[in-house]
Amino acid sequence: MNENTTGNKLKALREYAEYTPERLAQFLKCSPQQVIQWENGELEPTLNQWMMLCKLYGITPDEMFSHINADNLVDKDVRDEFMHEASVNHILKRNQYL
Repeated sequence: MNENTTGNKLKALREYAEYTPERLAQFLKCSPQQVIQWENGELEPTLNQWMMLCKLYGITPDEMFSHINADNLVDKDVRDEFMHEASVNHILKRNQYL
């Protein structure tokens, strides 16, 4: 796999955002093995997962699939906002408010 593959970009974005495969899998409602398979080019995320990945990293789909360096893409403010929103929604759903 060369440096410009989507799998390598997914891994670089995940690592830059300081997520483990397990943590990312929790937010995407998949298994950590799937995350690793995406990064190895063995499997592709679903369309919904692609969109969630873009939102999580604060990037557009165009940026996700371009050859822009992953280090230049991650917007930590957007990521933190998404994580907060996801946590609040999880709590609300758990308590049956949503």
